[in-house]
Amino acid sequence: MSHIFGSRYFDTTYGENYELRNPRYKWRSFLRKILKYRSSGNLLEVGCGFGLFLKEAREHFTCVGSDISEYAVSQARKRLPDDVILYSEVLGQIDIHMRFDVIVCFDVLEHIADLKTALGNIEHLLHPGGLLVFTVPVYDGPVGYLVQKMDQDETHIHKEDRYFWLKCFNGKIYNTVYWAGVWRYFLFKRIYVNYVSHIGRRWAPAIMVILKKLV
Repeated sequence: MSHIFGSRYFDTTYGENYELRNPRYKWRSFLRKILKYRSSGNLLEVGCGFGLFLKEAREHFTCVGSDISEYAVSQARKRLPDDVILYSEVLGQIDIHMRFDVIVCFDVLEHIADLKTALGNIEHLLHPGGLLVFTVPVYDGPVGYLVQKMDQDETHIHKEDRYFWLKCFNGKIYNTVYWAGVWRYFLFKRIYVNYVSHIGRRWAPAIMVILKKLV
């Protein structure tokens, strides 16, 4: 799978605009939501990309990142200090002896064919009382048709509505403590808008969900 998400994938998906489409305020807004529920501990980012979220999160957490893309991990390594551990393997194949207080997956789950196994691996690594945080694009609501038409990413396996993701997690294992809409647009190839809001969450083109592990 690593070859699928090589430099060509990032060049095709983002062009020269990776950091422009992933501005600092985006990651800081996600982090602020997390800090309302957990302000310290061990944090794992699954699908860490170029490490831009970890760069912000390390101010509060002991951070670990993983990505199946060796290219992405090499880019993250350039941007992060050595105290952030990085793995370029599938999560289930990583020999991690740590357990985590927070696990985040930003625009990752829709790429994973075997969700059941992936979520089982995450559950195993997450402390009881820990947080699982994720964002995903959703294809329902008033703008669902537009999201579907504009989505050119062939690696998006799960093109689901928001309620699929909200129901995806067993209520005996997780409790949903927060979910909101993510309004995001790239305008004129220069301006990236990313706004997380509870208002309009049933219509937004993506969602952010924070789950608390019960057991």
